[in-house]
Amino acid sequence: MNRMATNILTSCDSNSSYTLITSNDKFCNWFYDEKTCWPIAKANTNVSQPCPKVQGFDKMKMAYKYCTENGSWENVTNFFGPTDYSSCYTPELTEMLEKLGSDYDTKRKLDIALNTGVIEVVGCLVSIISLIISLCIFIRHKGILEQRFKIHMNLFVALSLQMFIKLILNIDKLDLFKTKKDLSNVTCLVDCNNQIRLVKDDDNNWFFGIMYTPIICEGSQVILEWSKTASFMWMYNEGVYLYRIIKSRVLRINSINFRMYLFGWGLPALMTSVWLLVTMVYYKKSSSVCWWGYSLLPFFWILEGPRMIILVVNLIILIIVLRELLKKIKSKLSPSNELDIIRKVSKAAIALVPLLGITNFILVIIPEPHSKSPELFAFWSYSAHILHSFQGLMVSILYCFMNKEIKKSFDKRMMLQKSRRDFEMEMTYNLFKT
Repeated sequence: MNRMATNILTSCDSNSSYTLITSNDKFCNWFYDEKTCWPIAKANTNVSQPCPKVQGFDKMKMAYKYCTENGSWENVTNFFGPTDYSSCYTPELTEMLEKLGSDYDTKRKLDIALNTGVIEVVGCLVSIISLIISLCIFIRHKGILEQRFKIHMNLFVALSLQMFIKLILNIDKLDLFKTKKDLSNVTCLVDCNNQIRLVKDDDNNWFFGIMYTPIICEGSQVILEWSKTASFMWMYNEGVYLYRIIKSRVLRINSINFRMYLFGWGLPALMTSVWLLVTMVYYKKSSSVCWWGYSLLPFFWILEGPRMIILVVNLIILIIVLRELLKKIKSKLSPSNELDIIRKVSKAAIALVPLLGITNFILVIIPEPHSKSPELFAFWSYSAHILHSFQGLMVSILYCFMNKEIKKSFDKRMMLQKSRRDFEMEMTYNLFKT
């Protein structure tokens, strides 16, 4: 049987809830389950507490914990610890847990998600650096800024913004670079009215970050979805440009029209605004942390639907471009050079796939990946996150670092600088000689 300090009992007035427990009663002592402090409770009673501030939980609901007849808290086997928080789940979390399957499969899938989150942080960081370098090169070499390079620049800006927001949110979600919570410094303080609150010995070791900061977190999600949609729209512009070249038989089309900017930035802003209004109305009735699970809601198709349509259109454009390229190569090479034909077409396909966003198909070809086996979920998760997070690096390498016109412009600039230095050195030598 648990023992309660006598001085606490005697120090409380006769109206305190402590008087309901005598020194001979069995009771459950205060308990911290790493999310909520549970107060002292009489045996064979059910205690309620407000749901903790956790993603996927509704803070306006109540959590319950049972104090058994022998004076010990009922222990449960649960991913969220020794307390059954099912009454706190939002509908989105309930649906997600049902799809994940058994507790064993759920744990395996969550471990996979944690690993892919770390991979995504690395990929986003590498992509951001490469995209920024590419943008600096494009700006530096202004003489090559024809339409396709301007389209590349806008796509790189959209990808950079998307990768940056995703990087920050992933670092925050994975608790990277944060001071870890020291649970040994946590105390549950119980007053004479049996009201309980959490006390941290060192507040500097206890903070939640962006995910638990209202407005900032939701604002980050909005910017992320806008930049993601803008990336898809600029990939569509890349596809349209390629299609125009194929159909017009002209190697360069130098006029970038206003419709491309409107379609690339304006339309995503409009679609995101509509989605934002609908999402705000929905979550006004819920107290979910940072709109957790918004991508599982039906009206997320306001954004996801157009993205899928763009992927299909760009895939059709890719097939048309490769078919035209194949005709052109066949007309120049004899049928005996079939290996060279395949190699040239394959190189073109590898170059165009990331630019047109075809790598994102892995995100949609496996519907409901969370409900699949852990092995299939691992394949989907690793493939999707690697291809998506390193997309910025791929397009930077293919369309900037390995671009022949960029190389020519760079070599020309280096030759001019070398000639200028040689001229200055010669002038300096002649000056001292005289």
